[in-house]
Amino acid sequence: MKIYRLGKQGNLRSITLFHAMARLGYRGLVITEPADTYVSVGYFDKTEDIIDYERCKSLNIPIIRREVGGGAVLLSQGQVFYQLILPKKQAPFKVEDAYRKFSKPVIETYRRLGVEVFYRPINDLVVKSGKKISGQGAADIGDSFVFVGNVLLQFNTKLMSELFKVQEEKFRDKLYKSLEENITWVEKETHKSFSYQEVENILVEEFSKLIEFEGEGEINNQVLHLADELMQHLTSENVLFEDTGRKHKFLKIREGVYVKNAVKKVKGGLIKAEVYIKENIIEDVSIYGDFTLVPKNAIKDLEKELKGASLDQVRYKIEEFLKKADMPGVHVEDLLELLLF
Repeated sequence: MKIYRLGKQGNLRSITLFHAMARLGYRGLVITEPADTYVSVGYFDKTEDIIDYERCKSLNIPIIRREVGGGAVLLSQGQVFYQLILPKKQAPFKVEDAYRKFSKPVIETYRRLGVEVFYRPINDLVVKSGKKISGQGAADIGDSFVFVGNVLLQFNTKLMSELFKVQEEKFRDKLYKSLEENITWVEKETHKSFSYQEVENILVEEFSKLIEFEGEGEINNQVLHLADELMQHLTSENVLFEDTGRKHKFLKIREGVYVKNAVKKVKGGLIKAEVYIKENIIEDVSIYGDFTLVPKNAIKDLEKELKGASLDQVRYKIEEFLKKADMPGVHVEDLLELLLF
């Protein structure tokens, strides 16, 4: 078990190196920072549902599918990555126990940078206001267990909002607002700047309190070669667009906060919606489109009924609404799918 201070890495190596090292039997803590800007989707994500592939191409922003869970994220300079590679037997059997255990050095690192951070199951770190400051991931790769995440010194919420897949372009401004309201980073919280070296040193110190390392190590050309091979594989369209069997009902902003922009063609016309959900409660909703409704302003009544409703109340709210209003060619299941599925 060694410490690998890999510094700033380009060619997506900030994410492919730990994949290669795990395959080759390396064990230890990897600290690195991306020299490039790219999008990483989780192992189970359905890329075409959540990321605007063509927009990423037009902006020359690569997309890579990591072999670790979690959601889609924008990675770039100003993020210090920690990547722990362990023998499987040294990791807790339950994933949530692993998150709790290995989050402790990261939480302490944030504290030393001036930010009080808390673990929120299953894989988020949040500040006192509830805003997310870091997402983490864990997985088995080869014979290894890997636990990965980042210390977010800076983050570009505007660019992230440009890269998510949306049904209507006008929704991007609201998506950006939601990201701003729910994501934070060290410089935003402290109004101070920290260097990569400062954060790297703190991470090493804090992880060393939890794990006994045998000094520092280096990687060889075999690791670099395999990392670059993996980059070609994990960014290929076959891998990015493979059918993972997952269906994304919403865009996840952070744990407990989801947004949706939906468009559905039905017999009665075209119905659209914007839905904002927080802790399983509809915080805000807007329903519009090209359809017939009598009385014509009744949709505002439905929106009012849905705001503040829990997700398990939505069907009942829709059924009651359609008893009072005539919406030809639109059925309960249509509105339910539009709003929740």
